[in-house]
Amino acid sequence: MRILNIIDHILDKDSGNVVLSQREIPRENLEITKYVEKVVEKVLNSEYLEIDLKRSPLLEQFWANSDDFQQITEKFALDYFEAVKANEKIPGGDLLFFKAELDDLTSVIGIAKLDYTQRYLHNVEYEDDVLVNNIIKNNNILPSPGQGVKNVILIDEEKVRIREQQYTGESGKWVMSKDFLNVVDVPSKVSTDVKQIKKSIQKISEKYDQDDFAVTSVTQQAIHDSIEKDGVIDNDYVADIVFEQKEEAKAEFKDQLAKKSIEPVVEVPNANYFEKKYERQKIKLDNGIEINVPISLLKNRDAIEFETNNDGSTSVVIKNVGSLTSNF
Repeated sequence: MRILNIIDHILDKDSGNVVLSQREIPRENLEITKYVEKVVEKVLNSEYLEIDLKRSPLLEQFWANSDDFQQITEKFALDYFEAVKANEKIPGGDLLFFKAELDDLTSVIGIAKLDYTQRYLHNVEYEDDVLVNNIIKNNNILPSPGQGVKNVILIDEEKVRIREQQYTGESGKWVMSKDFLNVVDVPSKVSTDVKQIKKSIQKISEKYDQDDFAVTSVTQQAIHDSIEKDGVIDNDYVADIVFEQKEEAKAEFKDQLAKKSIEPVVEVPNANYFEKKYERQKIKLDNGIEINVPISLLKNRDAIEFETNNDGSTSVVIKNVGSLTSNF
């Protein structure tokens, strides 16, 4: 990744002012370039929304006028501050803007809202020429780039990637894509759709007396395989795998998805992330034991087997283990 431009504007909600930087941060500042690189890396390796650039006229205009980086970032910062200043749940912070060239040579513009957090710091003071080490609270600590940056926009000439946080307060719910960027028909998160798909399958499978554990495992494997194969969640494929020859169950499943406004084929913007997310099945036993099993092994009876005992309980047998490692 090559960082081309960086500028930072401060949104001071306590004073009600926006402090606009009059000059970009030099690219030679290695700390800030590393910060930006980690922010981008985190976005590209996590879940995000993806929309066509044309669906947000505000961002389309931002991209079109980005040659005057100073002016366009100032306008964005002032407009953003006006949109959030009355919301008591949205903290003050910095708006960090950057231009970069990714490893695949794609040019992107990034906008990261760095929400302030509170931290306690030591402070050295003098009282009557006597040194006193004190502890004070700093309300303007910036988040770590790897975990703490919750609101990021990455724009290229065709699409926008959005990673955003929802704020809920007395004035209601506020999310950047809908309430500031004015994106029409904001797509739901893939993880939200997956939860709804799983709930629908579980509800229908109960009606047909299918084993809950088996259904959950098969569902996750079907979702994973669909993403791995086509980069989407094909719900017809999932239904065929889970319900096999039960045509009535498949029809009910499709009806449930339609009622929840879930498309027959769910687009997955970051397929690699979700492949890794769903490639393992966590199994919790009622005795407190948890097993984390690759889904590719769940049906391999040479690796793991689930046996039903005479008293109705289940035994889990793990086979052909070459070595054991304990992580403390």
